Amino acid sequence: MDMMKLGAAGILAVAFAGALVVREQPASEVAILPLPPICGDVLAEHGGASMQAHIDMMAEGAGEAHAALLQTMEPMHSDMMRGMTAEDFQTAFVCSMIPHHQGAVEMAQVAQQYGDDPWVQMFAQEIITAQQAEIKEMQAWLARGE
Repeated sequence: MDMMKLGAAGILAVAFAGALVVREQPASEVAILPLPPICGDVLAEHGGASMQAHIDMMAEGAGEAHAALLQTMEPMHSDMMRGMTAEDFQTAFVCSMIPHHQGAVEMAQVAQQYGDDPWVQMFAQEIITAQQAEIKEMQAWLARGE
């Protein structure tokens, strides 16, 4: 085995071991917290009803796993659009990114529930861990401005 292959194998082994450590971390509840009031009007219509109808139609012909994945889309979309209504541009950006990250967490949770490939399971956990850490950072940034 040449040095290049040995080095690549070593890097993969370390990455896999690190992913196993990350995979064992429990999912946090931070990803299901509602957006704070600074993120716009919670009662405003942001197109969610029409999008949900479309998602429901798509889910009808899908298997259980696909249907569950599809159902993660509308809450993310409505909250992202709500975040865009924040008055300040930077606040709107952060307010929209929180539900975007929450959607990624929810999609990864569906992947963990229905997926059987070990790499998909590991990757989904990495997404959950990373996105939840970033959600906490964004929530802390928003809290400074409230």
